[in-house]
Amino acid sequence: HLNNIKKRNIIKNIHKKKLKQYSKNVSVWIINGKLVRDLYCIDFTEGGHDKVYHFIPEKEIWIDDDISPKERKFILIHELHERYLMSKGLNYDKAHRSSSNLEYFCRHHPSKLSKRLRIELNKNQ
Repeated sequence: HLNNIKKRNIIKNIHKKKLKQYSKNVSVWIINGKLVRDLYCIDFTEGGHDKVYHFIPEKEIWIDDDISPKERKFILIHELHERYLMSKGLNYDKAHRSSSNLEYFCRHHPSKLSKRLRIELNKNQ
């Protein structure tokens, strides 16, 4: 189908680098944020996942290429937690608030970040 071919080609151009160390049950990608904003959603910033954005393929989390490598883990923990909560039926506002709280906690307790990331990675299916 022409639309599927077109979408696959767009996604190929959006995907820049797969973060293999975090791609267990879901695929985590560094993406071309400018292209996403130009083609899909002008408000796309930092990151997103398939439970919020219809244009993100199933079981994918996207991290904007504008995010510095140092910041990526904080954005990733937010997106993983939010995606998990939404997959369990929580609405976006509640899931986002909870994820922002977890991100805030990890930013203020960076020694806990790696362990929390592993937990969130394992919860996402």
